[in-house]
Amino acid sequence: MLQSKSFVRKTKQGKVLKVVREHYLRDDIYCGASICKVCDTKVARLSSSASTILVLDTNVVLNQIDLLENPAIDDVVVLSVVLDEVKNKNLSVYNRLRALCSNTLRKFFVFSNEHHKDTYVKAMVGESPNDRNDRAIRVATNWYQHHLGGGTRVLLITNDKENKRKATDEGIFAETVETYVKSLGQPNLLDLVVHPTSEDVSMEDVEDLRPSKRKVIYIEHKPMSEITAGLHRGIYHQGKLRVNRYNPFEAYVGSESIGDEIIIQGRGNMNRAFDGDVVAVELLPKEQWHEGKSLSIAEDGLLLKEIYGDIKIQFCVLDSSSHTKGCMSMRG
Repeated sequence: MLQSKSFVRKTKQGKVLKVVREHYLRDDIYCGASICKVCDTKVARLSSSASTILVLDTNVVLNQIDLLENPAIDDVVVLSVVLDEVKNKNLSVYNRLRALCSNTLRKFFVFSNEHHKDTYVKAMVGESPNDRNDRAIRVATNWYQHHLGGGTRVLLITNDKENKRKATDEGIFAETVETYVKSLGQPNLLDLVVHPTSEDVSMEDVEDLRPSKRKVIYIEHKPMSEITAGLHRGIYHQGKLRVNRYNPFEAYVGSESIGDEIIIQGRGNMNRAFDGDVVAVELLPKEQWHEGKSLSIAEDGLLLKEIYGDIKIQFCVLDSSSHTKGCMSMRG
């Protein structure tokens, strides 16, 4: 079966060139399970006594490679789409995963889902590459469930809440890493599970680390002309950021325009700004000022920074809703 994709591009000489890429799909790619009655079991890597076969998503591999290297984790299907993503994200983890797949003592099997006619998926209109790959993982997992029948449970391991929800809605068994490890009854394995940095976030809430999956933390910077106008109109106050040597979560901006210091509290509010950077701050309304050694406090803003080449001075703006009003940089 042949899938083709064509597009046109312009060469350096200015000529328009049509490019056609052919993608061949096959129906003779084996599943790797010893209990399979359809595929050739001579190339099987998964054990015949396996009660559960694991299918991993990309971020589980990227974040939990130490756990996967433990002998307690076996009978794992590594999809080619996951292998390709890991290779593009982290070559070191990719090499470790490849070593697991080539180790004859371990039960890791690489399934070429991107070349199987029943598991290959086309990207839908408006679908991001990561969402398409997540869908491909779910399609392959669902195919394994139906291909092997009810004799062996096929379990998708993912910490992505949305991916897990969609898998459940599609009738696919899915669990988080921590839930599955706890079910093994080996407490020592929990020490290998990579937990989120925030202690009040459960493994269910671990975010996908791929670019299109990340939450937007910083809004787009305002244009330089708008920041300059704000400084001239007295809306913004320029000064040098100084971090408290005894408290890294507090900084001061000395401003000549108001003749006093503005206190910036919290690492989040000082985000990506370093001691000594020149910034511009918009003051909070007076009713939100806190008493202290300074005249006013900008407590709830975001402080962003951007450096281009040898640009040193930056102008950034804070506001009361923790949204950046703008940021610009200029040569110092």
